[in-house]
Amino acid sequence: MKTIFVTCGATVPFPDLITSVLDKKFIDTAIKFGYNRLIAQIGNGYTETLLKNVSKLDTTNNYICPLTAEQLGCNEVACSFKLKANDFEFIAIAYSSKIEDIIRNHASLVISHAGTGSILDALKLTKRLIVCVNDKLMDNHQQQIADKFEDLGYIVACKATSASLMRGIDIIQTNTLQEFSTTRNTNFENLLIKTAYSNTTGLYK
Repeated sequence: MKTIFVTCGATVPFPDLITSVLDKKFIDTAIKFGYNRLIAQIGNGYTETLLKNVSKLDTTNNYICPLTAEQLGCNEVACSFKLKANDFEFIAIAYSSKIEDIIRNHASLVISHAGTGSILDALKLTKRLIVCVNDKLMDNHQQQIADKFEDLGYIVACKATSASLMRGIDIIQTNTLQEFSTTRNTNFENLLIKTAYSNTTGLYK
């Protein structure tokens, strides 16, 4: 299946991003480009809220998640469903120990928070990448990191709104991004560290 993988990071939930990818207009845009499944790593502490939001959607009965918790690198699948209107599948997990495996084996497109580790995971596996900045965080280092990667032509940076993500998916499907080098690039690493540390004390925050 042509799959979008969304990662919010392991520690801090990113509700605006999950709400945006569940928006009907975003899903319709994804379907237009051939995507029929979305796997989301939602972060710890967000499952209950997600289930309340999903209960308002028109989903099919007796849907069985095609991927096991073991395959997804988690203790249990937090939520999974298929929409009645278009058969679009959604699978959510709080945390995964197999993020790289999910990206490698399932993702055609990655939508990530702007954590450096998550960005590099997708780029090293040569996946198309949309990066969303969590502007609810205390500092703006994520914005600086996203801007730097976009300036270099590696990603498309978006806000965590359905309209911005729809624009992002349109750009990424119709434009060619720069190929990220998988060999060690000391100059790039130094540039990234300088950017990340200019307003924060942690690179992977």
